[in-house]
Amino acid sequence: MLERTATLPPDPQSPRSARRILRDLVTATGHEEWLDSGELALSEVVTNAVLHAHTAILLWLGVYPDRICVEVRDSNPTLPLARHYDVQASTGRGLGLVASLSLECGAHSLGAEGKVIWFCIGDPQEHTVDDLLEAWGREEPPVEELPPEPANVVLLDMPATLWLSARQHHDAILRELTLYGAEHRVDADLTAADLARRSISDALMVKLEEAEASGLTRPALPTGHPSPLPWVVDDLDLELRVPVDGAPGFIALQDALDLAERLAVSGRLLIHPALPEIIAVRDWACEQVISQLAGSPAMAWPGTAQHRFETDSHARFESAALEWDPTVARDSERGVVAADEANRIVAVSRPLADLLGWAVDELVGRRVVTLIPPALREAHVAGFTRHLSTGEAHILGVPIVLPVLHADGREIVCSFLVERAAPAPGPAGPAIYLAWIEPLRP
Repeated sequence: MLERTATLPPDPQSPRSARRILRDLVTATGHEEWLDSGELALSEVVTNAVLHAHTAILLWLGVYPDRICVEVRDSNPTLPLARHYDVQASTGRGLGLVASLSLECGAHSLGAEGKVIWFCIGDPQEHTVDDLLEAWGREEPPVEELPPEPANVVLLDMPATLWLSARQHHDAILRELTLYGAEHRVDADLTAADLARRSISDALMVKLEEAEASGLTRPALPTGHPSPLPWVVDDLDLELRVPVDGAPGFIALQDALDLAERLAVSGRLLIHPALPEIIAVRDWACEQVISQLAGSPAMAWPGTAQHRFETDSHARFESAALEWDPTVARDSERGVVAADEANRIVAVSRPLADLLGWAVDELVGRRVVTLIPPALREAHVAGFTRHLSTGEAHILGVPIVLPVLHADGREIVCSFLVERAAPAPGPAGPAIYLAWIEPLRP
């Protein structure tokens, strides 16, 4: 058996270094047919260690007659879990990919000293991907002792649907920020930020699983809506146990996400910027932890029915609206509204504006939530965020019935058909969405 070992730093360059070590070893043994799968699987495992373990990485590779086996060890005791993100998500598929490439794979705990992730690449054998994925969960994570003198923090009226969509966005944008940091200076404590966001998300997932088991959840949207948003819990108060000196981690989370959002708005990260509500819910959660640790009382989530959400938006996709011909909507004799990827109204027909009690010029430039009843705004923002993050489009081309908000606060039940507008000539750019809306007659 021929083997190699190496110690790698928790640095974005480490996956490249690991691939080079594997490539040299495989080439030396004449098994180039294992190279593509081995490099891809190793990249995923080492990248996960860089992004989530934040410790030195110990790499071991051994070549046998019929396979090459790889072990990646770090000092973070948390074992990996396969995440059930959507098929087009930009993150969360690493374990499934490694399993699909491997003869065998798995993870085992070293207790407080960390964990080892391993896989073998070689001549094909009879294993299903499901069989291999089970290997990731065969060992339970070690039970960690509570940190000394933890404090109780409660997030009152936690908007679970909104946070779960925010979590998916956070995973993707912080991954992009980490990769951006391989070539540019990033003034952010990504390790502390990652630990802080996980403390909220992990606690929320436990709470939702308990609520589902007790039959306390309900659909986030009216019956018949095609969006697969997770079911929600009314009046959810999320309790956290946070170290008394844990405030800097939540400050680091805000700072890291603020930096990432600025880079996304400027187009320097390959991800859509967050909608205002997504930014607001993470700021509220972080500030609640920070202020409660300082002795302030808990303050409930104020909700998405705030006037500022009807007007606030980022400027990244304004050029898309300028390149698109607004007469498709503006001159239509039917009820139709057009919006960009910032959820901002770029055109509206006069029949629809008249129906809803608005002047056309008053609606253009406002966000789509202006027309959505308060009870449905959180679900709308969560669903649109999932669409931007994953490309999922369950609602496009599917007729639905929903209430629309009149300027005087009344709700008008309408039929909807949402579609993407025909792209402008030239290179593909950001999307414009058309919602054809007609009132249902009594």
